[in-house]
Amino acid sequence: MAWIHGTALRTEPLAFAGRDQVNPQAGRDAAAALWKAAGITSPIDEIDAAEIYVPFSWFEPMWLENLGFAREGEGWKLTEAGETAIGGRLPVNPSGGVLSANPIGASGLIRFAEAAIQVMGKAEARQVPGARKALGHAYGGGSQYFSMWVVGCEKPKQAAA
Repeated sequence: MAWIHGTALRTEPLAFAGRDQVNPQAGRDAAAALWKAAGITSPIDEIDAAEIYVPFSWFEPMWLENLGFAREGEGWKLTEAGETAIGGRLPVNPSGGVLSANPIGASGLIRFAEAAIQVMGKAEARQVPGARKALGHAYGGGSQYFSMWVVGCEKPKQAAA
């Protein structure tokens, strides 16, 4: 079973003027809200697998920074060092991600499903060994719509009232 530990959605205005297309504020805000909702204080240490919407290879380091896995300007270091491969510190898109299949409209939901499959231990050849918490990430439009989820193999602890 996969349990939802946290969700977050954020949007930005449609106008491109003045918006950062490489490090969108809505993405940063959604990630911060997600980590808080899921009780994550160090994403790079607490997330075992990440299914991130990466339509082009250069998006991976960009989103690693935007999501808080790496400092700004340093996401490429994780990718280049092999840390985002299965067996690395943070396996990204063990499913192959949207570079392998990108059915527009369903792509984001597939990221969520693949994250859940990881924590359920049912990913077969693409399984990240010991995956207990995973990120599902989707974005749309001109980098202004973001949806994110953290799923885990254990029922989340109830927040104090």
